[in-house]
Amino acid sequence: KSSILAQADNFISSFKFQMSPLQQKRRANENEQVICHLSERNAVIETCLKMNTMGINQGTSGNVSCRVDGGFLVTASGIPYEIMSPKHVVFVDLVAEAYFGNFVPSSEWRMHYDIYKNLPEAQAVVHAHPTYCTALACQRRGIPAFHYMVAAAGGKEIQCSEYASFGTQELSDAMLAALGPRRSCLLGNHGMICHGPNLGKALWLANETECLARQYLSALSMGQVPEILSDQEMDVMLAKFKTYGKQPDQIAGLTDFEKKHAISAPPKSSAEMVDGAIAHHELRQQVINTCLKMNAMGINQGTSGNASCRVPGGFLITASGVAYEMMRLEHIVFMDMDGTYYGNFMPSSEWRMHFDIYKGIPEAAAVVHAHPTYCTALSSQRRAIPAFHYMVAAAGGKVIECTEYATFGTQELSDNMLSALASRRSALLANHGMVCYGPNLDKALWLANETECLARQYICALSTGCVPHVLSDDEMDVILAKFKTYAKQPGHLAGLSAFEREQAVRAPRFASAAFCNCCGPPNSGDFGEHTATKQRRVET
Repeated sequence: KSSILAQADNFISSFKFQMSPLQQKRRANENEQVICHLSERNAVIETCLKMNTMGINQGTSGNVSCRVDGGFLVTASGIPYEIMSPKHVVFVDLVAEAYFGNFVPSSEWRMHYDIYKNLPEAQAVVHAHPTYCTALACQRRGIPAFHYMVAAAGGKEIQCSEYASFGTQELSDAMLAALGPRRSCLLGNHGMICHGPNLGKALWLANETECLARQYLSALSMGQVPEILSDQEMDVMLAKFKTYGKQPDQIAGLTDFEKKHAISAPPKSSAEMVDGAIAHHELRQQVINTCLKMNAMGINQGTSGNASCRVPGGFLITASGVAYEMMRLEHIVFMDMDGTYYGNFMPSSEWRMHFDIYKGIPEAAAVVHAHPTYCTALSSQRRAIPAFHYMVAAAGGKVIECTEYATFGTQELSDNMLSALASRRSALLANHGMVCYGPNLDKALWLANETECLARQYICALSTGCVPHVLSDDEMDVILAKFKTYAKQPGHLAGLSAFEREQAVRAPRFASAAFCNCCGPPNSGDFGEHTATKQRRVET
């Protein structure tokens, strides 16, 4: 079983949803009856509710199941999830190919049945009609290795099945052929299906498959096919995923090739924290909050991204493979500037990028790395974001560059990132995502979101078939000068060059320190301004 799914243990359980009063009443009544596998039935219902809450399904189009002794439990046909109760989760016998109870199982029961019958490792199945997976499936397109996270499904691509009518044996056979040794596939003119070692991990993979489909479609919308990672690189990816998102005590039984390409962890310090205390409580919490905001804003999904902030002697960074919703202060790992980590949790697999930014860029106080849809789409085509909009200057330059490709977690990737950043604060990472830094976590997150907004706008412009007008170098020199005073109050301005003063953002004439004219001084030519105040304003 691929270890990429290990990171999803807490991801799904942390999703919040509200059970309706009617549903609570139904469950209370039925709990008085003897219903076998009650906890599993409830888990199936909860997974259905989460599936719709996450936006990867709508109505009752999808269906969910989990393996139990002798067979599996699957959602009943045509029952809205919001009123579903344990009796609506139907037991199907794998030997007799028969169902029990008063409700007919989902019309797609055959796909679930054949997965459990043919794939012993499958313990849960999620089938849905997510927007972007379905859009690709309608073109009979699979998802190629445009991004290394394709390996999360257990292969070098996510295939699309041939078309067959829903609910038929022909569809189930086509699905098994498309799955092969993988755990996820698209269904021609239909949707997607995946399996996992439990319901939480199967749902995590369904969501990740839809994220990949959205990124791939966004790349295709520009009229150019993304760069595809080679078979050799994907062999490395599949080996790396054996240790991806895992702490040292979760890793065992690796082949020599998998050991060679295991995630490279920094050395661990033997020093213990004094009296078990965790330093920098407030900053650790800010790192966690930044990760939660990152996902809430839609610029990341799952635990793909990571965040950090500088502290005396080193920096604090998110631990590897811990769901943000379940993060505690001890999951924020301290690393010193010798590249050593402290505590019981290994830092993110991308710790090198954070380390090298702090080591090479003294003004960097916080770093955000993520896999946002449009940045990732551009990066899969190895495209930069040119000066099609003046806000590109928010990243500190006339362009937001894209790196050369390198395997995630390697020194080569970190070196490529530094080259792409140069004097700027944001860069795209080829076939990967984006990274940026700022003077604090809030500003780093703001720049990450702004970079994704620019990427989305640029892709929208390209999708019309016309290349946007790009601002001249001279105009971008003016914009960069104006950004020295952009969004700043007078007290924050100092050390401007003559050119920057000339191009400074112009404020209206200062009237008074009062909040409005009605409570200010009597109207006069100088608005009653004190001579010393006027002099300070003029100098500013």
